[in-house]
Amino acid sequence: MRILIAGAGPAGVTVAETLREMGFEGDILMFTAEPYPPYSPPVLAEYLKSRGKDRTVFWKGEDFAEKAGVNLLFREIIAVDIREKKVYARGGEEFSYDKLVIATGARMWIPVRCQCQGEGEKFYNFKSLSAVDRLLQELDKGAERAVVIGAGFIGMEIALTLKKAGLEVAVVEMMNRILPRMVDEKIARPLQEEVMRRGIELKLNSRAVLLRGRERAEELILESGEVLKGDLFIAATGVKPNVDFLKDSGIPLGRGVRVNEYMEAGPDVYAGGDVAEVRDTVTGNIYPHAIYPEAVSQAKVIAANLLGERIAYPGALNMNSLHHFGLPLISEGAMEGEEVADEELYLEGKDGIKRILLKDGKILRFELVGEKRGAGILHWITRRRLPFEPFRDAFLRGRLNVALQLRFLP
Repeated sequence: MRILIAGAGPAGVTVAETLREMGFEGDILMFTAEPYPPYSPPVLAEYLKSRGKDRTVFWKGEDFAEKAGVNLLFREIIAVDIREKKVYARGGEEFSYDKLVIATGARMWIPVRCQCQGEGEKFYNFKSLSAVDRLLQELDKGAERAVVIGAGFIGMEIALTLKKAGLEVAVVEMMNRILPRMVDEKIARPLQEEVMRRGIELKLNSRAVLLRGRERAEELILESGEVLKGDLFIAATGVKPNVDFLKDSGIPLGRGVRVNEYMEAGPDVYAGGDVAEVRDTVTGNIYPHAIYPEAVSQAKVIAANLLGERIAYPGALNMNSLHHFGLPLISEGAMEGEEVADEELYLEGKDGIKRILLKDGKILRFELVGEKRGAGILHWITRRRLPFEPFRDAFLRGRLNVALQLRFLP
């Protein structure tokens, strides 16, 4: 049997590794549109800070393909025919498969018009190793000022990393706070103070509308008319699953690839990672969850099902953590504005802030800043959709810890 994996990110790599661990001895073909062996997206910030010297970005080793017995092909797939069981690569090559895994990830979505006469890069991003290498080339040329569009998780990671690299940094955000999908205003406030203390300029309640320049991008125009000059303009405005090559394939598409509970997208076709639409454990809503741990979990389910199992994926859980502020930040559950809570629990002390949103007696989302104790049990409660009432008193007294978790575990 020949299994073809489109994509060499965490989902694709985990499918291949799990297949081998389960004893699969057939052919595995893995395709990547990038000129690198598989790499870890969460390590891109460290890679940038090291100016490309930190090779731990290749977290499975640069010899991954050889060790895993994978035929790694540096080709972009541009079309799929599920009736003929073939994929087509740029340049005209075609490849047959017995089973197909789509793990092509997502790319940056940029809702800003551009009026630049030159042919060079307009917007940079932080979504791939190729993109980070292009950023490094500009740093080597002496770039001094960066403007980041978007103050979400990726935007703030980029801004803080570039500031550490010695650049002047401004961040533009259309909402009234940083991390608007992760935390509320009370949680965001101390984080914003830390960001400004580090010398990063924040432009909140500001919408970017136009990027302008001659030979290269030179200035960003805001809806207010304000002009921000820069050497680098970096988009961190959200991601869009890479599904354009599937439009005429017969594979069901929405925002991403639509899959059932077994991660199937069609006959002998599976999808996982940033590209797959999956059910959210907390809200029940279905959409792509661009989260590393969920990509790995989905991939393990896919690998087992490729080999004849019928294992259902239990659903995804949004989770993010940032440590670049000097204050640990953990946010987990429904995104801000996705669902309306009917109760809020809020604790603020010398060690940090804890906030829990409840709906129908269960955790809708929790946020921790500065204080990580209790994160494990809150994750456990949230993932299992347990009623919060048995834990309420311990939380309010600041005693939600590992001992309590052990007490309530079956």
